[in-house]
Amino acid sequence: MENMFDYKTIDAVKRILKDYPYRIEDVLNSLSERQQISKDWLIEKLNEYKHPYRNKLKKDRITIAILCSWYGLLAYKLIEKFNAKKLDRIHCVDFDPKSKQISNRLFRKIDNNNLYKGILTQIKFWEKDIEDMPEKILEESEVVINTSCEHLSQQTIYDTIDKSPSGTLIVLQSNNYNQIQEHINTVNSLQEFVSQYQSHLINISMYEKDFLDYKRFMIIGIKR
Repeated sequence: MENMFDYKTIDAVKRILKDYPYRIEDVLNSLSERQQISKDWLIEKLNEYKHPYRNKLKKDRITIAILCSWYGLLAYKLIEKFNAKKLDRIHCVDFDPKSKQISNRLFRKIDNNNLYKGILTQIKFWEKDIEDMPEKILEESEVVINTSCEHLSQQTIYDTIDKSPSGTLIVLQSNNYNQIQEHINTVNSLQEFVSQYQSHLINISMYEKDFLDYKRFMIIGIKR
């Protein structure tokens, strides 16, 4: 996102600091260099994925669901950089009851710029636990993305895949960073990560990125 963090964005961060002072570190972490790199990497590989998934060849526009979406950085990057299909809607699902409010403040400039450019992709926030989100989110989404598998139980991840229609494109990220208490479901290697989903997905593409103190793993595949 070129010129994303100009003075207006800095003002937005200041407002968040004023209204949600206990959240400022979390907000800055959500925009960190590694978060930016991981999201850009995901979109790059998603654009390169060649296998036909549900409605890819039938519809002009598709819908994407982002699970554990945090404050929505990936959604805005998808609008800017995803070029395999036009986007109709992006569902952002996160259990944090403040995620939508903070996102609105953080990305207000980009929302206004997108409207000015005629970009009408709707970003819909759902402040719900993944297990409690409306079924229609997965039913209408051609692509389902979860970049936080390390934060979720394995059964929860399986459930979201099982509830997605056959042919849905599934994108998953995890890591081997065990130094954070909230990381309850890390994996030791890319091979281990892939093995968890071979019975659920076909046409799996697998990727690994080394951040020196940990590795991030990603798989892209189609729901059986």
